[in-house]
Amino acid sequence: MSPKQTFQERQIQFKNLENQEQKKYNLWSLFRAGIFGFGALIFYIIYQSQFADYSIFVFLVAFGLFLFSVTKHLKIKYLKDKFRILSSLNEDELNRLEGVFQRPETGLTFSENNHFYASDLDLFGKHSLFKLINRTHTHEGAKLLAYWLKNPAEKATILTRQSAIAELTALIDFRQEFEVTSLLSDESGQPVEKLLQWIQRPDNEKIKSPLLQFARLLPFLTSGVFIGAMLGYWAMSWLLFMLAFHGYILRQIHDDVTLAVEETNRISGALKAYSELFQLIDNQNFTEQKNQLLKSKITGASEAVKALELIINRLSNRSNPIFALTGGLVMLWDVWYFKKLETWKQNFRDKLSNWLDIVSEFEALNSLAGLQFANPNFVVPKILEEPILLKTKSLGHPMIRSQKRVSNDISVEGLGKTIIITGSNMSGKSTFLRTVGVNLTLALMGGVVCAEDFECSVMQVFTSMRTQDSLEEDTSSFYAELKRLQQLISMTKTQSERTLPILYFLDEILKGTNSKDRQAGAKALMLQLHKVKASGFISTHDVELGDEFEGKDFIRNYSFSSEVIDNQLVFDYTLRKGVCHSFNASDLMRQIGIEIL
Repeated sequence: MSPKQTFQERQIQFKNLENQEQKKYNLWSLFRAGIFGFGALIFYIIYQSQFADYSIFVFLVAFGLFLFSVTKHLKIKYLKDKFRILSSLNEDELNRLEGVFQRPETGLTFSENNHFYASDLDLFGKHSLFKLINRTHTHEGAKLLAYWLKNPAEKATILTRQSAIAELTALIDFRQEFEVTSLLSDESGQPVEKLLQWIQRPDNEKIKSPLLQFARLLPFLTSGVFIGAMLGYWAMSWLLFMLAFHGYILRQIHDDVTLAVEETNRISGALKAYSELFQLIDNQNFTEQKNQLLKSKITGASEAVKALELIINRLSNRSNPIFALTGGLVMLWDVWYFKKLETWKQNFRDKLSNWLDIVSEFEALNSLAGLQFANPNFVVPKILEEPILLKTKSLGHPMIRSQKRVSNDISVEGLGKTIIITGSNMSGKSTFLRTVGVNLTLALMGGVVCAEDFECSVMQVFTSMRTQDSLEEDTSSFYAELKRLQQLISMTKTQSERTLPILYFLDEILKGTNSKDRQAGAKALMLQLHKVKASGFISTHDVELGDEFEGKDFIRNYSFSSEVIDNQLVFDYTLRKGVCHSFNASDLMRQIGIEIL
C-alpha cells in the first residue's frame, strides 16, 4: 500500500471514529443534563413530602450518578478529540505529499544570523525543509530537530540514527500516537527553561527548619483546639490565635513558594503529556539498539513526572483566594506541598532534564521517520570515511513535487576540487546547488535523501548564495558577498585535524562587480581554496572562467542550458558536462519588449 493510500485510509478511519464518539458525546450531554434535572426534581418532591428523611439519600444517589456521567462525558470527549487530531494528522500528511503545509510552525525562531548554510538552503521559513520534516509538537523537540538541521552529526551518530529511524518508520501507530499525545495538551509547546531553572536551584533551607518541620503537625493541633472551642472547653480566641500563628508560618515561605509556582506552573499542563509520552515509549517493544537505549533511560519517568504534575497542581490551589483563606490557611497547604515539591526536586534533580531530552529525541527521530515513510523512493545515504566524498545518482530536490522534479547525477571526491557550473539565466544553476546542499543536510542529520543512490562523507556545508544589501548596516550586496566569502576564508585558515573539511556552494560568484574583476577574483579564490581542506561548487555566467580551467585536474565543468522552440524559451534543467556557451539573456529581454538589434 502506498503512503498516500495509507494516509487516506487512516484519515477516513479516524474521522469515522470521531463521528461515533461525537454521537456518544451528544447523548451523554443529554443524559448528564437529565440526571441533574431529574435528580433535583425527585429531591424536591421527596423533601416536600412525608418522606423528607430520605431526601439526603436521594441527593447522594443523584449526585453520585451526576459525577459518574461527568467522568464518562470527559472520557468520551478525550477520545473524540484524540480521533479528531489523528484524522487531522493524516490529512496533514496527505497535504505534505502535495507540497502543501498546513502547520504554522516555520522554525524561524531557531534560525541564526550568518549561519553557514541555513538561509541559503531554506532550512526554515514558510516553504522550508523544517516544514517538510517537522512532526514535533513540544518546544524542545522542535528545537532539537532544528539543531540537527544546522549541525552535521558524526558518522557513528548518523548511523545509529539511521537504524533507529528505520525501525520507527514502520511504527506508524506509535509515531502518530506520540504526536496526538502532545497535541492533546495546549501547553506542550511551551519552553521548559523555567522548569529546568527551578530544578537546578539549591535546596530550600527554610522548609528544613525545625519550625516548619513542626508546623506540619499544627493542623492536627488546631483541629483539636477547634473541637474544644466548639464544645466550650476554652474560648474561641484560642482558635483565632492558632490561625494567626498559621498565617505567620505561611508568611515565612510565601515568597519561596510563589517563585516555585511561577517557574513550574506554566508547564504543569504539559507534564501530563510528558508522563503519557514516557509511558508510550515504555510500552513499545523496540529491537534497534538506539531506541532500546533511549527507552532504558526513562525507567520510572512516567510515574515520577505524573507525581510532579499532581504536586504542582495542588500547590497552585493557593492562587484561589477563597481556598487560600480557608483550606490553605487551616491545613498549612503551602508547607505540606512545598515540602513535597522540594523532596521531588532533591530526588530527581539529575534526571528530569535527561528525561525531557529523550522525548525530544524521539520527536526528532519520529519526524525523520515520517519523512522516510512518506517518501519510500528516497534512499538511505551511505556514510563513508573519506575527507570529502559525494557521489549521487538521480539527485532531486525533496521540496519539488515528483511530477515536476528533474534529477541529475553529480560527484565530488577529494580535497581541493571545484565544480564550475555555467549556464543561462533561469536554467537551474541555483536550484541545483540547493538540491545538493539540502540533500547533504538531510544525510548528515540521519535522514533519507531524494536520490536513487547517495554516498557522502561527513563535511561542513558552507553557502554563499543570497547575499543582499543592508540599509541598516550600510552595505551593498557586493560587499555583503565579500563579507560572506571572508567568513569562508577565515574558516579555512582556522582548520585543524579535528575540524571537518568544507564543501562550499558559491552561487553567481562576485556578481556585484564588473566582469574583469569578477573573473580575476573568482580565479584567485578558486586557486586559494584548492590548497585547503575544502572542495565545492561555483556557479557563474563567466564562461571564460570555465574555459580557462578546462583540463585542470582539480576542476570539472558542468552546465545547464536552454533552447528556443517556437519563439519560446525551453529549459530541461538537465546537468551536462562541459562549459555552456549558449545564453538566453537577449531572448529574455526581447520577450519583455526590449528591442535588441
